[in-house]
Amino acid sequence: MALHYQESDPIILGSGELYLALANEITNPEDFENFDDTNLINIGAIESGANVNIATEKGEIRSSNRGLITKYSIGKDVRFSTGVMTWNMESMSKFLTGSEYEEDITNGIRKMVISAKDEPPTCYLRFVHEKKDGSGKLIANIYKAQFDGDLNFVFDTENPTTINYEFVGLETDNKNYIEFIETFIPGGGVPEV
Repeated sequence: MALHYQESDPIILGSGELYLALANEITNPEDFENFDDTNLINIGAIESGANVNIATEKGEIRSSNRGLITKYSIGKDVRFSTGVMTWNMESMSKFLTGSEYEEDITNGIRKMVISAKDEPPTCYLRFVHEKKDGSGKLIANIYKAQFDGDLNFVFDTENPTTINYEFVGLETDNKNYIEFIETFIPGGGVPEV
């Protein structure tokens, strides 16, 4: 028996750049070809550990005399998580917690107040991974994402604080959550050095 061999490009999702924007600032998030990325803010470089998890919630139809007849999809749970070592209170308040943020340039003070009334905003999330050999990128776009993690700050001189960013994907009007786009050199060419 001959097995079909398909050449594949191993991609380790782990390193890359994380970009966020408020979802209401993006005109048409599902149109990648004409996407205006001027509202995207680079939240930070991720050395390793970025993870996209897509789980499917299933329902079942069972019969008393035939057992399991079929399974069907009820919904999806799409999550993006990573650790970011960039400390930026303005970005945390704007994209993660929805908290009050103030900056006093005259006195050199930045302040973020976390309160019970905070609601995490709905964001557009883009993660861009550059292939190690320079032959292209892998891009993950979550059209509507909301921070769904816990903030934990450990002040340790030997281990820098890493802020765990975890976002849950929300369903769009078109019932979509996430898109993956892979770019490559047309014609299978070799990247220039």
